[in-house]
Amino acid sequence: MADRQVARLKAALADREARVQILEARVAALEGSTSLKVGRAVTDAARSPGKGVVQLPRELYRMWRHRGAPNVVTSVDARERPMFTARDEDRLIAAAPATGLVVAGVLGPAATEALEEVAHVVPLMPHDAALVLDTTDVDMVIVDAAAGEPGGPWAYLGVPGVPDRDRALLALLGVARDRGRPVVLAGTAPAIAGFGWDATVPPGTPIAEALPGLCTRFGIEDLS
Repeated sequence: MADRQVARLKAALADREARVQILEARVAALEGSTSLKVGRAVTDAARSPGKGVVQLPRELYRMWRHRGAPNVVTSVDARERPMFTARDEDRLIAAAPATGLVVAGVLGPAATEALEEVAHVVPLMPHDAALVLDTTDVDMVIVDAAAGEPGGPWAYLGVPGVPDRDRALLALLGVARDRGRPVVLAGTAPAIAGFGWDATVPPGTPIAEALPGLCTRFGIEDLS
């Protein structure tokens, strides 16, 4: 049992290190980009109107001559991120392994409580929902219409005049689709009904009771 747990932790650590390496490579690529260098050169010239303006054409010409130079970090950035070979044993949730069905959700209190009895729940907040979803291995994304009620972090979701909530929701749905995760709307929310849901759970249907059918529909194995 101890050896198995150590193996899980090593796999989680290796995955996290791979993510860090890719992010570092992307930062290096950005810092080496011609666009950023041009912006910095123009900014430096503006800060030093005398000498900076005189040297600016020379700097821009040098960048233009080297615009086709290969970027050494491109191959690093293009590497495939290591994937777990057994998702039922090696789940990286907030830097800790998790087992069983994992559901990310925009949820009201009642839905959260119900789902926590049958799955590992990853709450999504408007300010970082897309980022959390992009760095968390989940099986399904559920959006609870009741999450838009006043008093919660997603209050006024789908309400005209409060577009930031809709934008955050669209961003996380985009991440979910890019990663091939099904997105489900639970309840009725006319303003967001046209966001292209993979499935909907009718009002009055307990979300926990609907979960087995959703797993079957999307081919998600029983990880309990």
